[in-house]
Amino acid sequence: MTRTEPARASLLSQTRALLDAHGLRPRRRRGQNFLVDPGVRDRIVAAAELGPDSLVVEIGPGTGILTDAMLRTGASVLAVELDRDLARLLSERLAGNPRFAIRSADALEFDFTQALRDDPRRGRARVVANIPYYITTPLILRLVRQRENFEFLCLTVQREVAERLTAGPGRKSYGALTLACQYRASVRAVEAIPRTAFHPVPEVDSTLVRFDLLDAPRVRVAEPRQLFTVIRAAFGARRKTLRNALCRAGWPARDAEAALGRAGVAAMRRGETLTLEEFARLSDALPARPTRERAGGDRDSGADAV
Repeated sequence: MTRTEPARASLLSQTRALLDAHGLRPRRRRGQNFLVDPGVRDRIVAAAELGPDSLVVEIGPGTGILTDAMLRTGASVLAVELDRDLARLLSERLAGNPRFAIRSADALEFDFTQALRDDPRRGRARVVANIPYYITTPLILRLVRQRENFEFLCLTVQREVAERLTAGPGRKSYGALTLACQYRASVRAVEAIPRTAFHPVPEVDSTLVRFDLLDAPRVRVAEPRQLFTVIRAAFGARRKTLRNALCRAGWPARDAEAALGRAGVAAMRRGETLTLEEFARLSDALPARPTRERAGGDRDSGADAV
């Protein structure tokens, strides 16, 4: 038995006892996998850089194992929990702590701006979340647009998603989601998290990813929505050349060829080889986007990135 195994067993027992006491079981359809590894917990807290003046928005706190650790740093925690039973559990457990508040709400709809409106730390808050797979992309795209509320995000995502978030041009995992996040944030993988860090044990490993939100988009373009129309066109037809992908999206061949020339991008390149800056030049070189967009999007379309 390793040194960490007794501590993990203790957190696992604590989690099971809390759930049993409230007649609850993990709901797989909601992606409920509760953190029970003390080492991983402590490294997430360290990555969040917490202190007595910190404000954390924790999404999906579960039974509060990570919440407890963050509160011990002196930070304030606003938890957003979709599951009303878990929200009630945490509300009862931490009712005596003035630095803790919880809202039973869907993070995809919750009004973070309203919730943080009167807090002087708004804009310096950070998000900590273990994101269920089924809401990963829409939640990330929603959070990276909220620089007025958050300084950075520490998100635990499936390893495959982390690879897409941090990929560079030319990689198979590089896509519209990568660029949508690069547009709004600096993204880096912090550490790998084994599946055994959670209860119940999921089928995949995870990665802790940090997003430092930018004060302004990384590239300036005349029409941001057109930028992501171009990106979706390129990744919706990965095997096609840029010229053909743009034609498929509705631009006349002569306009596509002329724009590629002005942008300094070879017509025979594929979209997965372009940097965000090259996409920005191409977007500005193209005429107004077509009224009918025929290109399909990949599963991480980044459609709402702007």
